Amino acid sequence: MISFRAIYLLVGWAVLTLCVIQPAVADSAHFITTKEDSLLAADASIPDSAGAAADSATLTIPGFFPWVGETMDYYVALGIIPAGKARLAVLDTVSLDGHLTLHAMSTARSARGYDLIFKVRDTVETWFDADTIYALQSRKKLQEGRYRDEKYVEFSPSDSIVRWWDDGVRKPDLFVPPRVQDVLSAGFFARTLPLEVGDTLSIPTHDVKKTYDLLVIVHAREFVETLAGTYDAFKVEPVLRSGGLFKKEKGARVFVWVTADERRILVKMESRVSFGIITAELESYTPPTMNP
Repeated sequence: MISFRAIYLLVGWAVLTLCVIQPAVADSAHFITTKEDSLLAADASIPDSAGAAADSATLTIPGFFPWVGETMDYYVALGIIPAGKARLAVLDTVSLDGHLTLHAMSTARSARGYDLIFKVRDTVETWFDADTIYALQSRKKLQEGRYRDEKYVEFSPSDSIVRWWDDGVRKPDLFVPPRVQDVLSAGFFARTLPLEVGDTLSIPTHDVKKTYDLLVIVHAREFVETLAGTYDAFKVEPVLRSGGLFKKEKGARVFVWVTADERRILVKMESRVSFGIITAELESYTPPTMNP
């Protein structure tokens, strides 16, 4: 049986993993495999700034940020029972060691009724390079029942080193693959890539102490109804090749719908587990406030 904490990790992960606005602007063949390839792959005290910039030869986005100010609010339910709310917002641009970065934040909170059983107040932030869309900093502050945790991570793309702190205590540095993402920036990066039914996106992702491949399998294109309206959307399935952010119970799968237009808005998440269906659907949408 999945715990209440796992429910909110599922919801939070879905909201974190697939939320950005721009279409592909560069060759992304390195990140996309065929459907057959994807099946084979599936088997197989805190500083203020981050390190050096990521490899300038990688993906580059336009020199303006029309998504700053965009906010997406989600209604979370277990079956027909309200379970909580989640929000993802692109807050602003920040200069870190001379590099222009985007600052995004995801929050999740349980409904009042669930607070009596398992109170959730989670915040995850990312700062990623505006030119390459690779992670430079991330911060995670979790309150889940009696569990409390705060992690801070600095990425140094030039030497593939991660520096991290656990509740303010510096931990040994870690070596990671080049161009690795954090949990939240991976979603922004994924949304810059083209989506075609039958393809799979593979994105190296680091979560505090673990590095794994995030696979995003594109299953179909269909219309989906949400509290915010009806959308033409791609149905995708995120899969963690090894380790990851949550452990699914046997047979559990997560599906996510993102709009088929250039905005790529996450509009719905659904997971069927032994005790019911967990859903998170778009409740309201605030467009960007920064214009080119």
